[in-house]
Amino acid sequence: MGAIFWAVASVIFAVLEVVIPGLVTIWLALAALITTFFASFIHNRIMEFLIFSVLSLIFVIFTRPVLKKYIKGRTTAFNAQMTGSEIVIEKVVNVEKSRKEYEVKFKGSIWTGVSEEFFRVGDTVKIKGFEGNKIILEKR
Repeated sequence: MGAIFWAVASVIFAVLEVVIPGLVTIWLALAALITTFFASFIHNRIMEFLIFSVLSLIFVIFTRPVLKKYIKGRTTAFNAQMTGSEIVIEKVVNVEKSRKEYEVKFKGSIWTGVSEEFFRVGDTVKIKGFEGNKIILEKR
């Protein structure tokens, strides 16, 4: 297979991680990158694939859970820190549903805010919490 094959595989896995984040293909990219180094010394396809497979398994099984906990901990800390902050309703998107949708400006970005309550443009509301990429709003 050779070093060039593993270098290209490493780039492809890294791009896939950006497109489909899940903390899996990044470990395959790292394993392929390390295999690139070994492939320049070892010229046996089976041995190269074995090195790649073993490294991939080690990275996915042992490192992914640790990194996932770290990322989740930082997200939880962010949510706790931002809960209770006041923001202003920028735009009313949909009030026909039981869960009304709004656009709010938070940390310099436009976010989707949702609430059971009705708000008008310019109303100041509090952040009750986060649900995925949406901000749950409540009256202040």
